[in-house]
Order: sequence, then structure tokens, then C-alpha cells
Amino acid sequence: MADDDQKPGPSGKSESDNKSAAAAPAGGQKQQQEPAKPQGQKRKRKLSGKNKAAANQQPEEEDVETEKINFMREPVVQCLRNVDDTSDEGVMRSLISHLQPSHHEIEFALTRVKADLSRVLGFPGNDFTIYEFGSIKSGLAFRDSDLDLYIHYDKNSDANTKKLIHVIHGRMLRNQPFHGLVKILGAKVPLLRAIHGPTNLMCDINFSNARGCYNSKFIYAVTRFDHRIHKLAVIVKFWAKCAYLLTNHRQMNTYCIIMMLIFYLQTKKLPLLPSVQDLQKGTPRVSYGPWNLGYPKDIKFATMNRENIRELLTGFFRYYSNFEFEKNLISPFVGRLCSLEEMKQSKVRELQTYYKAVEHLDNNPFNFGTLISIQDPFELNNNIGGVCNSVVHFEQFKLSFKTALAVCSKPNNVPFNKLLEALFTETKRYVRSSKAPPQPKVQVVNGVPQKTAEVGSHWRICKLLALEYELYLVRQIMLAKISSTDSVITEMQIKNMWADCMLDFIEDILKKLFMCEMTLLEDPERSFSLPSTIAQKDVRAFTISCERQVVIKRPRIQFTNDEELNQQIAISKARHEMNFPLKFESRIDMFKLNDAVEVHIPVEQCRNGPLRVFIETCFLPQIRRCVAGYFKIMLAKATEKAAANP
Repeated sequence: MADDDQKPGPSGKSESDNKSAAAAPAGGQKQQQEPAKPQGQKRKRKLSGKNKAAANQQPEEEDVETEKINFMREPVVQCLRNVDDTSDEGVMRSLISHLQPSHHEIEFALTRVKADLSRVLGFPGNDFTIYEFGSIKSGLAFRDSDLDLYIHYDKNSDANTKKLIHVIHGRMLRNQPFHGLVKILGAKVPLLRAIHGPTNLMCDINFSNARGCYNSKFIYAVTRFDHRIHKLAVIVKFWAKCAYLLTNHRQMNTYCIIMMLIFYLQTKKLPLLPSVQDLQKGTPRVSYGPWNLGYPKDIKFATMNRENIRELLTGFFRYYSNFEFEKNLISPFVGRLCSLEEMKQSKVRELQTYYKAVEHLDNNPFNFGTLISIQDPFELNNNIGGVCNSVVHFEQFKLSFKTALAVCSKPNNVPFNKLLEALFTETKRYVRSSKAPPQPKVQVVNGVPQKTAEVGSHWRICKLLALEYELYLVRQIMLAKISSTDSVITEMQIKNMWADCMLDFIEDILKKLFMCEMTLLEDPERSFSLPSTIAQKDVRAFTISCERQVVIKRPRIQFTNDEELNQQIAISKARHEMNFPLKFESRIDMFKLNDAVEVHIPVEQCRNGPLRVFIETCFLPQIRRCVAGYFKIMLAKATEKAAANP
């Protein structure tokens, strides 16, 4: 899925990256032969750290990446320089012919790979089907793209996926056509990577991700709807490779880039595409849990947009050069600009399916804590922009768009082939500033510097805004507690009670369900991350510590009454006795701010290690369901008490 479907972890590499890495020595370095030592020579004095680093100086990782890009880019630049027909259409024909394999070449390669693969996939009484997806299916395959395959067995379950990978891996080891086998079991979608010798294609084979087939076919339907979209997608995809966006760091993938392109075309004054929600109207539903994967194979939309490729390309780079990523959502499903705040407050009318799935069907909520928020067009709680989780790569992302806009803003009389050449070659690499971060001020009392807490910079784990369903439960609780029917309950009262309850619930959940030790700090030093409007007395500061995890690979924690809660607590205690180690200790601050609850934790603790695992796999996925359960129990008790004392 290197080209058109998102993959966490190692599966995000493209074939060009793997081939380049395999062709060069490790790290892209040329190994130099050392002269033999004469016999009897005394042992040399050890080099100092500084001299040793100089003696073993190696090319920077950035230089290696630049060398790969230059190697990939040079043939395309030569193609653009030697093009015969310099019209926009002629240039695009030459570029596409150079970058993309023909339909005949694709079918020939697919036939050979499937034939050889069929020899190692068979099991008695269990038929299988091989489905190709990714760039090969979306119509955006380049000549160096890999081949993504999904294997469907008639008798299979997700539990058998890793076992299947081990079995097929063993068979491939004894089969001539495949080599370079790698089992990638820790990814979100476990897969088997292999190189098919006769075609030299890198194959990513999985047994559980059928949804990727729908994504790829959807992109194919979109690019086939209007020839301009296909041309734009080819240009943007190759530009992203040249502009340091699609790299080995896997901080961005083509699927995200294409979703950004589709969203841009939907939001123009004269849209070139309708929203996915509009496309699904009148189309048979394809259910995937609460989500609808359906879309029309032949898109029917009367567009009034008559812009040419050059104008659309310039508009694409201008749109995202000025885009406020921290505030706005990129959603091809919605098809219009809306803010993340609107989505959090359940005010986006097109996302009623999402709100219902999260609040009533216990699906995981959308992850708002990312640098770029791109909503999957079908699985609406999936933020595919989460792959960009590094500030450095985000800055590279913004720099690349601004640089491309400057190139495309050249006068219209510049030949199109020269414009594309400049777009692919005049790219900039973001260089991180070496300036040291400002140090927190040290308070001096009676001439003696006071010790300051190591909480100068915090990472905001989560800003929990009130969900409409939670506020509804709080209102019902308040109504049950009020005896007078004439009493008025204001929105401010509801939100204040919600926030106070949230702080109590989170503390209780961490203790009882996550089995963490929570030690209240009596006189904590003020952390520098706190807003100036928050008084220290309003902050609940704890030392949180954990020895064993009780949530990872555990079914969703759900309960609606005390009995079910006690069952979940008993499960946590039983899992705690199993001794699955997950050790960490850190400070944690919790407080309410502007009708929300914020949880802060030192950034030094969060970057790596067990605490980050706990946050991303235990706390964030489960906290909302647990909180909802506490509110339901609170409402049941308030109702019971009101009934007993009419």
C-alpha cells in the first residue's frame, strides 16, 4: 500500500526506496578498505570522542535522501527537456508515458505474479482469491511502484492472519520466484513482503485488509471521471516524491496527498467533484461496521469548472499554502471547509453517522491530536493525517507547498514542460534550527536559586470537549436531583458539573480500571505549560506510576451499571496478576479550561517508552467509553434516589 493506502510502520515504504536502499551499501556509505597493520606495531592510542567522530564521518541522512531523489528525478527531467510537443497536452502525454506503465505491462506482470503466488497459497478445502489494490488498482502506479495484494480465504479469520503469514513465508522460502522475504507482524495490518524475481516487483501481501480494495477503486473512479484529475494526481504524486514528502520516514503517503487533492477540487468556487456523501446518495450501501463503503463506479456530476491543468495545479498549492491545518478539517466525505472545533462540538450536519457511531455504537472517536487532520472518506473516525506526527516533517510539508506555489506562480508564457521541470527540481529541504530552546526562569529567594520542577515544556495529551450525549446525561442527572419543577438549569451549570465530574472520573478510571497508582502532590510547583488564567489551586497534580498494563489487546471496556463496572474492575485485577510489564512514573496535571478538560504531562516522558504506549493504546482509545459508563451509573443512582424520595 505504499502508494494509495495508508500503512503504519514499515509497510509505508515504496519500492523505489527499498530498491535504492538495497543497491547502495548500508546507510548509503562507501566502505573504504583499511591498510593492514605491520607486525609488531604497538597499539594505537584511542582517539578522543571528537576525533573519533571525525575519523568515522559518514554522509548525512539528508544527503542520502537527496541522492535517491536526484537518481529518480533525472530521467524525468530529461524527458521533459526532450519533449517534442510542448503544448500542455503533449507534455502530459510524454510525462505519463514515462512515469506510468501501460495497461498491457500491468496485466502481464499481474498475471505472472498471481500464477507464481497461487502455487504457495493453496490449502485443501479452502479456496482463495487474490485481489490487487493500491496504486496498481487506482490508476496511479509508477514504474517503480510496488504491488499490493489482499488474499481472501473462504475459511479465514483475523485471528489466523499471523499464522498464515508464517506458513506462506515458509513455503516461499522453498519457492524459486520469491526472495527478500520479510514478515511485518507489528503493523496495524500484518503483511508479508517479498520480491518477485521474474518481474522484480516488491509485493506486499496481507490477509486482513479488504477495505483497501474499496479505497483504491474509489480513487480510480475519481480519476476516471475527469481527465484533468488523473493528470493532476500524477503530477502531485511525483512532486511529493521530489519535495521530500514521500520518504523513508513514512510521515506522509500518497493516499493522504490524493485525499487532499480531492478535497481541494470539492471546495473550489466551481467544484470539480461532489462530496462523498453526495456520491453515496442513490448508491447501494456497502456496510463495514457503521460505515458505508459504497460509491458509484461511474461518477455523474455536472461541473461548470473549465480551468486547465496549470490553473488547477497552481490553485492546489495556493490552497494548502494558506490552509490553517491546526484549525480546519480535510474531509472528502463532507466536501466543504469546516473547523475541527465544529466537529468536536457535533455541529457538522454531514457527520451524523460519525456522531452516532461514536456516542451510541461505542466506536473509537476521531483523533484530534494530530498536526494534520484528514478524515478518511469512508471510515469516518479514522484520521489518516496522523501519519505526520513529527514537527520537523510538518514544517517540511508546509515549506514544500510554499516553494511549489512560488514556482507555479510564474507567468503563463513559461512553457509547461519548463514549469514542471522547475516544480520537480526547485525543491527545498527544511533545516531544523540549531538555536537552543529558551530555558525556564529560575526563581531566586533570598539570593538562593530555587529548585524548579522539570515540567518546563508539556505535551498536551488530550483536550476533552463535552460531547452532546455526555451533556444530555448531565442534564438528566441535574433534573433528577432537583425537586422543584420551577428550577431553571443553565447551560453553564451543566458544563461546570460535567467538567467537575470528568476530573473525578478520570482519576477513578486510572486507579480502578487501568490499575495505576495516583499520588496527589500536596504542594506542587507550577508547571510552565499552564495557561496564565489557571490558578495552581485549580490544578489536580499527581504522580502517576504503573507496573503492569491491563488494557492492551483487551476488548472495549463498556458498562452501564455498578455490577458491570465491578466486572470490568475484576478483569483489570485478573490481568494485573498476569504480570504484563509496562513500567513508568511521571507527573500528570488535570484541570478544566473553557468548558473543557485538559490533561498535561512532561514532554520528556511522552516522546518514547512505556508511557507513550500507555497513552496511545490504553488511555486515549478507552477513556471516552469509560467516562460515558460513569455518567450512566451516576444517572441511574440519581433516578433511583429521586424515586425513593418523591
